[in-house]
Amino acid sequence: MGFRYVGTISREYGTQGEIILSECPDTALQLNSGTKVLLGYSAQFAKEYTIIGCSPYKNTLKIQLKGVQSSDIKSLIETGIFVDENYILRKNEHYYISEIIGCSVINKSGEHLGVISDVWIMPANDVWVMQTDKGEIPLPVIDDVILSTDILKKTITVYMMEGLLDLARQQAKEEDEY
Repeated sequence: MGFRYVGTISREYGTQGEIILSECPDTALQLNSGTKVLLGYSAQFAKEYTIIGCSPYKNTLKIQLKGVQSSDIKSLIETGIFVDENYILRKNEHYYISEIIGCSVINKSGEHLGVISDVWIMPANDVWVMQTDKGEIPLPVIDDVILSTDILKKTITVYMMEGLLDLARQQAKEEDEY
C-alpha cells in the first residue's frame, strides 16, 4: 500500500474544523467520508486521520477530519496530507510517491548514484532522498537538479549541484567518528 501526497494544509475554513489545502495537484480529487489519510511532512512520519467531508473549494479542496477541531488546525498548518493510492485516480502529469521511491538515480553520463528512499513534502519544494553507499543525500525537486523522470524505467536523471555529494560524505564522516 503506497500513499500519495494530495496537498498541504494552508488554513482553516470557518469555525467547524474545516481545512483548506494548498499545492493540491489534482483539484478534481474527491475523497469519500471514511477515507484514511496521513498528516505529516512525509508519509513515513505521519499520523492517521479519517476524512468526514471533502469538497472542491476554488482551485483546491476543503476537507474535514474526524476529531480535528478549529483549535487543532493551527498546529497542522504546513503539514502534508497523504492518501492511499487505491483511493486516487491517476493523472499523467503527476507521480505517485510510491513510484518515485525505489527509482535509480543517475547523472547525465548514465553513472548510477543511488536509489530514492524517501520523499519529503516541504513548503518551498519537495525533496527526494537518495540513498548512496556513503549516506543519504536530499535532492531538491527543482529543474536545476531533477533533469528527467522515467517512471516506466524507474530512473531519475539528476544534475548533482556542487555540495550535494558532500552531504553524504559529511554524514559518513560523522558516523565514523562515533
